Amino acid sequence: MPIVEVKLWDLARLVNAELSKDKLREALTTLKAEVEELSEDAVVYEAQHDRPDLFSAEGLGRALAFIFGLRKPSKYEVRESSVILDVSNAPSYRPHAFLAVVRNVELDDEAIRQIFQLQEKVHLTYCGDREYVSIGLYDLDKVKPPIRYVEVKEAMFRPLGESTVMTLSEILKKTEKGVKYAHLVRKGKYPLLQDSNGEVLSFPPIINSEDNKITEETKNVLIDVTGTEPSLMIKVLNIITTSVAERGGSGGATIECVKVLGKDGSVINVTPKLDGSIIGLRLSSLENLIGIKLGISDVEEILPRMGYLIEDISAESLKVWVPPYRVDVIGEVDVIEDIIIGYGYDKLPAEVLPPSHYGSVHSIEYLSSLVRDLMIGLGFEEVVNFMLMDSEILRDVSTEDFAELANPKMKTYSAVRNSLIPSLLLSVRENADLQQQLKIFEVGDVVKLTSEDYRSQRYLGFSIYGEDVTLTDGLVTVKSLLTTLGINYKLKRGGHKIFISGRSAIIVVDGDEVGILGEVHPKYLVKYGLQWPLVIGELNLSKLLTKLK
Repeated sequence: MPIVEVKLWDLARLVNAELSKDKLREALTTLKAEVEELSEDAVVYEAQHDRPDLFSAEGLGRALAFIFGLRKPSKYEVRESSVILDVSNAPSYRPHAFLAVVRNVELDDEAIRQIFQLQEKVHLTYCGDREYVSIGLYDLDKVKPPIRYVEVKEAMFRPLGESTVMTLSEILKKTEKGVKYAHLVRKGKYPLLQDSNGEVLSFPPIINSEDNKITEETKNVLIDVTGTEPSLMIKVLNIITTSVAERGGSGGATIECVKVLGKDGSVINVTPKLDGSIIGLRLSSLENLIGIKLGISDVEEILPRMGYLIEDISAESLKVWVPPYRVDVIGEVDVIEDIIIGYGYDKLPAEVLPPSHYGSVHSIEYLSSLVRDLMIGLGFEEVVNFMLMDSEILRDVSTEDFAELANPKMKTYSAVRNSLIPSLLLSVRENADLQQQLKIFEVGDVVKLTSEDYRSQRYLGFSIYGEDVTLTDGLVTVKSLLTTLGINYKLKRGGHKIFISGRSAIIVVDGDEVGILGEVHPKYLVKYGLQWPLVIGELNLSKLLTKLK
């Protein structure tokens, strides 16, 4: 969970009121934030990962003002900007970019620190450490629109925090951010944000330019998001834009939307999108979930304190406006949760719990736990990956059909894995530089197509990566594991398309194929940026369980 630090004097000016420590602590609990430290000068709290709008003083101040009735929620007015973004020559592997403009802000050192805190916390959480989305903020008055998002072979500019001009290649080798995030860009196909004079704004997702950074003199802010997941980028841009707007000067800040132009010069998008969303709320659903009947008047009083607007109301239901920065609110149940929080859990009646009925460990879970212990004993480290992954990676690696999502929110999670091999390849790629020999395993579910439908099955996958690794290392692992489990097995010729021919085998138990093992072909090593031999094995634990019985 993100740890956020906010100065109390800064919070007071954002809320426009002095807050006692007791009130602040109580309000943070209402916002599901856990207070780590509360001093005379600052509060340090742990925010929920699904509330990125609370990752800085701006969002916290806004929420507190609602809770204490010092401010009423309102919709955002967005004007059309003269700034234009051209993405017609964007890099194909990171093709999306959006902009927003916030005018008439008042920034000092603490305000800038808070905005950067928000940027970094959102980067680390919602943006997948910049893999899916990266964020940049600039002094608009130092930039000459239109802005172009392009792919370049090389360029030069002064990186943020540096005193000298560097090439993009030098930035990747010499700066802290360059070294850390170099794996996110492709050599000779670098993403770049430039203005109409050719001045560099940013080398996303690596680093921004020193020459147009925001300072205490900045009055108008340009915000960009670039990346691979448009829907996620829109949410991130909404969060950053609405937070920066909280720093409005006299008369308040003004938000402007920016047109995005495609290859033929046509408008393909306009951002930010601050309309918010409308969610229907049935009073019967509210009563069923909380166990007591709340009247319309109660709900009308609670919702504004939690940051919502009531759009339409009847005797049995109402329509609720959800602000665009509340990315955690998806449906009716999320609104109900906030109503319960606003009402107070302590006011809900207590009930005696029904008798407990103790369960037992399922046999597949017992086997999985045993296999984990054995693999750790063999010197492997466990990794845990999502069942959902990029369909293109599965298509490249898999030899079988797999289930794809009809309308995925993110391309990264567009299909259900049917093997642990693709997940292991990605894990090895991300951890290849950590040690001389990398031995990792995963015990997890995959979804296989049967004669009738798709079924979930439990698998073990393992990989051994290192300079002197051979198929023998994998064979020794399989032998040690299955022998310890008391399972007799045989090996037969065969394997997988990612394995080197003649350096792979199928694992057979009682005539059934229960796993595969092999050395990964060099073309896949190159594709995933691996320089040493890699052995991968996979065992169907669901099948092995039937053999143990």
